[in-house]
Order: sequence, then C-alpha cells, then structure tokens
Amino acid sequence: MNKQQLSNALHVGGTLENALSGNYTLSASSVVQEAVKLTQKHFWQFLPATVVLTIAHVLIFLVALTIMQGTPYTVMEAFIGKRQMTPDLLASARIAVFAATVLSAPLYAGASLMGLSHAIGFRTKPRHIIKGLAYALAVTLAMSFINALQSFSSQLIPLLGIFLGITFSMTILLICEKRLRPVEAMIVSFRAIIKKLIPLTLVYIVIAILFVFSYATAGLALVWALPFMFNVKGVLYREMFGVGIEVTVSQEGDDDSSSDDGNKEVFNA
Repeated sequence: MNKQQLSNALHVGGTLENALSGNYTLSASSVVQEAVKLTQKHFWQFLPATVVLTIAHVLIFLVALTIMQGTPYTVMEAFIGKRQMTPDLLASARIAVFAATVLSAPLYAGASLMGLSHAIGFRTKPRHIIKGLAYALAVTLAMSFINALQSFSSQLIPLLGIFLGITFSMTILLICEKRLRPVEAMIVSFRAIIKKLIPLTLVYIVIAILFVFSYATAGLALVWALPFMFNVKGVLYREMFGVGIEVTVSQEGDDDSSSDDGNKEVFNA
C-alpha cells in the first residue's frame, strides 16, 4: 500500500512585519484572561517542568555563592537581617543571580516554548522542558547580554532596568521560533514591544503582583505564578509575531480509506 505525505505550513497569529510596524492589536485584559485559562487547563502537565526550572535556578545560585563565599548561608543570613549586608556579600549575591539566570537559560527557553505550545492549542509533557537545549548557546548568550544590560542600567536608573526587561522579553522565543541570532532577536523584541508598551506593561504588572504575592506566601504561589508567566509570554508572542505550524496529511495510494490519524499538526520549534 503506497502512502503519500503532503505537507502544508500554517501560520497562527501575527507576523514579524506587522509586529515591527506596530500593526497588531493587544488587549491586556484579554491576554491575562486567556493565560489564566491556559494555566488552569495545562497546570498539572506544566507544573513539573517549572519545578525543574526553579530547582536548577536555585542550585546554580547556591553553588555560585558557595564558590565565592565558601558557604551560601552568609548571604542568606544577610538577606534576612541576621548579619550586616556588606558590599562584598551584595556583589556575590548579584553575581550568583546572574550566573543562575544565564546558566538556566536553556531550561527557561524550554518552558517558554511550552507556554507558546499552549497558546496555539498544543498539549505539552514535562519532558518538553529540555527542548530549549537545542538552542542552548544562542539563548545563553542572549540571556547574558540582557542581564548585563539590565544590571548596568538598573544601577543608573532603576526603572530603566525594568523597561529593558519588558522590551527584551520576547528575545528567547524569537531565537527558538524564528531562528534569529541573539542580538537580532533583542533588537526585534525591542522594536516590536515599544510599539505597544502600555498594554504590555499592564500585563507585566499583573505578573509582578503575582510574584510579590509569591514572596509573601514563602514562595508557595510560585506554583501558579511561573506557569502563568510562561503562558502569558506564549499568548503575547502569538499575537505579536505569529507561529508557524506544519500540517502533514497522509494519503492512501491504493484505496480511498484513510485512518483516523491521517492528519497530524506539528509545532517544530
């Protein structure tokens, strides 16, 4: 029996050209509402992946502190007020945060791709967190550039660091889904987001409130806040840049019958 496969590419959401020209609509309330629904729908499948990301981030942070201070407890005690926060301890903490953020970038990319999959109607599995490893070098470089710029700008003007964090927020997904180079992805993210800065800022304020609430609950609310954040990014990316999906149709060559799974949609990023 001969089989023939026909592939067609579909595009969901916005386009790169429209994003750069600002020719896209974005409602902060609609984005948040959709992200809430996606988080509820995919919560239990997504939670293990975000837990893995969190554990990796914390472990790298603690290892970096141990390398610099001999033990992470001195910095932790300074943060809770049991000892004085010296410039040396503060510098160690900043370096450790930088190292944790940069070195966990491939897992962050994997979680971002999972959120994007949810936004275009695909289900994910916890193991999909490792999809970001395919872009490890590019996303690590991008995260290094972004965090270095944020750190430097925050010391000059604190709000400038927040501004850069928002405007570069689509960089990782642009690298993974559009295959852009790190600096190119940063520029595209900045140019597109600056066109709709107010609604995007409102969305990120909601995320910030959730993270503040998470700290108030000793981190317990992170089990919801992290999946929600990645789903928000997925919805935003879909609306701004759009996503390419490959649809493969299998046809039978000898008869007119076809199996129920003849059509298969594949999100390749």
